[in-house]
Amino acid sequence: MREFRNIEEWRREFSVYPMDSGTCLVLHTISLFATDIKEPFSVTIHDLGERCNLSKPSVIKHLKKAWREGWIGVRHYDGVGSKLMQKEYLLKSPEMNVEGWV
Repeated sequence: MREFRNIEEWRREFSVYPMDSGTCLVLHTISLFATDIKEPFSVTIHDLGERCNLSKPSVIKHLKKAWREGWIGVRHYDGVGSKLMQKEYLLKSPEMNVEGWV
């Protein structure tokens, strides 16, 4: 199992992995919101779309691809005072299984 020491190692690893260019862009962009490789973080689809210059449906499509390929973990939680479920993300490698993360 590949463990990354920092976000830069994670970026280098997925950037050589064969994937759609839009998915690669979304992964690079989502990593801007992460503070540490092992820490979960939240970002809205709207914010990702603005940073990537992609529509919300495109961002969602590429997040799903990144999740299916194993580059991000996703966990749903009920935000404080929020009417909707929020998502938390975790940067990971495809070989990594993290308990509690889809």
